[in-house]
Amino acid sequence: MNRLYQILGISLIISGVVLNEWVIKFIFQGQAKFAETEKQIFLAIVDIFLVFLGLLIFRYKKTVLQNLLLIICSIFFSFWILEIGLNYVPSNLETESPKWIPYKQKMLNNRINQSHQDRAKLNSYGFNDTEHSRHKSPGFTRVAVLGDSFIWGVGVDDQVIWTHKLEKMLNQNGIRSEILNWGKPGWSTFDEFRFLKSDGIHYDFDLLLVDFVVNDPVMDDSNIKRFIYDGGIIDKFLVQPISRHLFPNAISFFVDLVNNFFSTFFDYGYTKWLNKVYTEDNLKQYQSLLKEMSAYCNTHGIRLLFVMTPENHHPELQQYFERVIPLLKNANIDYFNLYPDVYKELHHLSNRKLWANPADGHPGNMVTEVYAQSTYKYLCAHGYLNAPDTSPVIQ
Repeated sequence: MNRLYQILGISLIISGVVLNEWVIKFIFQGQAKFAETEKQIFLAIVDIFLVFLGLLIFRYKKTVLQNLLLIICSIFFSFWILEIGLNYVPSNLETESPKWIPYKQKMLNNRINQSHQDRAKLNSYGFNDTEHSRHKSPGFTRVAVLGDSFIWGVGVDDQVIWTHKLEKMLNQNGIRSEILNWGKPGWSTFDEFRFLKSDGIHYDFDLLLVDFVVNDPVMDDSNIKRFIYDGGIIDKFLVQPISRHLFPNAISFFVDLVNNFFSTFFDYGYTKWLNKVYTEDNLKQYQSLLKEMSAYCNTHGIRLLFVMTPENHHPELQQYFERVIPLLKNANIDYFNLYPDVYKELHHLSNRKLWANPADGHPGNMVTEVYAQSTYKYLCAHGYLNAPDTSPVIQ
């Protein structure tokens, strides 16, 4: 028996020494995604734990295994108690920034986004849209829309996406129209312009809308940093397998708690990333991009309009818009700021109630309705479209 303990201890020590990113990717056939900081911290903790546990088993043998079993049982019992307690905690939709989101709400959000991903696999560009021909049909007005997750439809059903509503509104009011939804989650204005030059320019369209979101001025490959994120190694090979079978709400609570901790005390989270996007240096680069985009559209006879879409009525969104508007003016780009309309129509409601769904803060049905109606009126009133009536049909 002592020999067995020694073999187990040595095996754990060797595992801790040799375990690294390349070994894990080989074991899981490249399916594990790593964020640099997450990789360093997570692998360091795992390696140290394995080596330390191996040394303890090699030295103290049975006693260590008994204590380890006791620790595992204690953790199991604690999560069981937490799971029971969380089942009786209501999901408060009045909370602007919830500390945790119930597991079933996250799964609902995942199912919605998975349906979009399935559809996007059928599109040659990976858009959540039908495949369109390069040439428009005779008698149709074609509007191309560049955007990110707002156009792709993160968190909402297809009929809630504001460009789908706008297309329906145009056709109901006598304008035979087709909208090309060129958007992917995570795209910035830089990505959108790159697509326009490489592929979008080959399509016939009468008007180009750019759905501007506050995080669009990012000029590098940076993105929001979360310690535990969807598709990451911790989520894929630890969080998901456990939460499917044991303590779904407790695991969800623990994940959100960890991410909130790192967002508070380290360089993680949306707010800290957004602050970097709005540094003077980054905005100078963004100004150059806007001028290049404006010149490109003028050269190719493209009528361009930036539509500024706030996900809710939080005043900080308007403050970010106000920093970008001078850049658009300086680049001679027309824009339509939807914040005043969103605030006017929805400020009496909690921003949480405007979410795409209880687990996702993207714009929900009420917000996208304001987008569609206000944009329709603006396009007609300012001569972008020839419409018989500027009052949209509402069903």
